[in-house]
Amino acid sequence: MYNVVITDTNLGDGSHEREALGGGHRVAAHQARTEDEVLAVAAEADALLTQWAPITRRVLEGLPRLRAVVRYGIGLDTIDLAAAADLGVQVGNVDDYCLAEVADHAAASIYARNRRLTEGSRGYSSRGWTTEGIARPRPPAEDPVGIAGFGRIGRSLAVRVRALGFPVHVWDPLVEDMPDDVTVWPTLPELAAAVRHLSLHLPSTAETRGIAGRDVLAALGPDGHLVNTARGALVDEAALLDVLDSGELGFASLDVLSSEPPEDVSARVADHPRVLVTPHIAYLSTRSLPRLRVRAAEKVRELLDRTPAREGA
Repeated sequence: MYNVVITDTNLGDGSHEREALGGGHRVAAHQARTEDEVLAVAAEADALLTQWAPITRRVLEGLPRLRAVVRYGIGLDTIDLAAAADLGVQVGNVDDYCLAEVADHAAASIYARNRRLTEGSRGYSSRGWTTEGIARPRPPAEDPVGIAGFGRIGRSLAVRVRALGFPVHVWDPLVEDMPDDVTVWPTLPELAAAVRHLSLHLPSTAETRGIAGRDVLAALGPDGHLVNTARGALVDEAALLDVLDSGELGFASLDVLSSEPPEDVSARVADHPRVLVTPHIAYLSTRSLPRLRVRAAEKVRELLDRTPAREGA
């Protein structure tokens, strides 16, 4: 019998997870959001299912039975991967539960900006029923889209915006098999300078944090549009405020911020008049969340079945 602890979640009561794991396994759901809280509720855990709780070296070392950690989601930045490797704890994620949803959200953000939907809606209350003050939309064929990160979501976005008529440009130094119908750029600033919409689809790592800095944002230009449905840490938010205030960048559509809920600089970004912010909802659909919970539980069972108990456990 496996003892599986859900450290924290806003996805439900653990019923999907219990069903996916099958009978004979114990699943306990908590709302532990600190190291001390996780250590208190998971002392006997063989595996953790976690959403936002910090799974640090201290936590991993303090749970002697622990063999597997699976995160509800794609990113693993809440888990100390080096510590897990040192201790023989297997780590997993669910990297395919919302690919279409996130690509849809990014495409919708791009098309809404192209058609000036936010500008028109917000301006109505102050300007009235008029087109005055609304920049004229360009035909999609004259409004190129840049995609930074050409993994599964980036490729799905390319299919969507290309179908709407937008030319697609790409930067991803790790991908070699680029399709013939995209234009590839060697650096991110060069990509930004070549397009009007720049959509980020990168993981948050030491190398990518703040990668959308002033040089990239300013390169987009005064009518440029930044889209981020990936990770808030990818964007230098202080630089983003500067270029929005100075008019060097036209607009940003952000589903993720560096701090959520937004505080300090993130809050100023979210309240900016040329920012469309959504509260980290790009992954949502009627199917994505049940799929996430089931796939996470299945990943736990897979990791536990193939991982021996830790020495001394």
